Amino acid sequence: MAAKRRAAKRSRSAGSGAGVPPGYNLVRLKDFIGNQELVSRVKRASLPQSALFAGPEGVGKKTLALGLAARTDCRNRSGRDFCGNCESCLKVAGGNHPDIRLIQATGASIGIETVRQLTREARYRPFQGACRVFIVDQAEKMTREAANSILKTLEEPAETSRIILTTAFPNQLLPTIRSRCQLFGFRALTRDQLKSYLEIRYGAEEAELRAAFAGGSIGQALQLDLERTLQDRDRVLAVLQQWLANASFARLFESCEEEPMRRDLKKRERVREYLDILRHLGEDLYFLRTGTESRMVNLDRRGRLLELAERVDLDWIQDLLYHLREARGDLDRNVQPLFCFETLWLKLAGRA
Repeated sequence: MAAKRRAAKRSRSAGSGAGVPPGYNLVRLKDFIGNQELVSRVKRASLPQSALFAGPEGVGKKTLALGLAARTDCRNRSGRDFCGNCESCLKVAGGNHPDIRLIQATGASIGIETVRQLTREARYRPFQGACRVFIVDQAEKMTREAANSILKTLEEPAETSRIILTTAFPNQLLPTIRSRCQLFGFRALTRDQLKSYLEIRYGAEEAELRAAFAGGSIGQALQLDLERTLQDRDRVLAVLQQWLANASFARLFESCEEEPMRRDLKKRERVREYLDILRHLGEDLYFLRTGTESRMVNLDRRGRLLELAERVDLDWIQDLLYHLREARGDLDRNVQPLFCFETLWLKLAGRA
């Protein structure tokens, strides 16, 4: 769609300050979107030596960590914010500041050698700034050996070093890691916050859809392939409509044999996406039945969903959502993707 092509030309760096080149997503603290109470809290205080930024994916944990790191060495720091234009800030944005290091997973994990390198460097004095800052993004991906190797550094960091761990899954971290860090809890952004920010980039109509599908994540809202998402949604909605019209297994299997579903249903990630879309549709039916339609995701399909909501009761919707959770669990346990999708409908037989 034309909007998608226009969006591709825009910067994906949310709120980047003037003069900041592409690279790390460096956003001045005054321009940070959402979680303002937390931002105000960290702006008033010094960066703790060991911190844990925990909260949903895509709400700015890494972005805020980089902003705080930039602030520590900013040459033209104004009040409690960094300038975004000095030599130090430009190096942070470009990913080549000698005292600020971002550690991310290589493949599926962060290995012990990467963390050992961090612990060695954390003992050194800064090259050019006030302190060294190490940001471990998606810290839950540290292997057990890597996690154990960072414990002493978290407990007794060098006076001139700061370590920030970010994660959407704090319970997957060792309790001994969590206990050694000062916790900063992030929340999902509200739909209104997302929509207000996105309107500048995409216009009101597209911003509303992106905000609805993003689940409170600004990162997801920006990265969303809206055209494909809407095509997938309409494909799944058609299957749901057909099922509620006659609960025909023959027609269901015909739909599964049509392209691109035939190809998609062989792929685990695509089936996961279809199940997530169906969950959103089921939740929208619930919102329509309970008079809370302002919470709907598929706002542009309200009319079609309202027709479906009139055909089903809350018990059927609850059954749908329950069996969807079962299907997701089966998919995560490596059950064949097509089987997960088709079995879901078999479990709903007789309830439409």
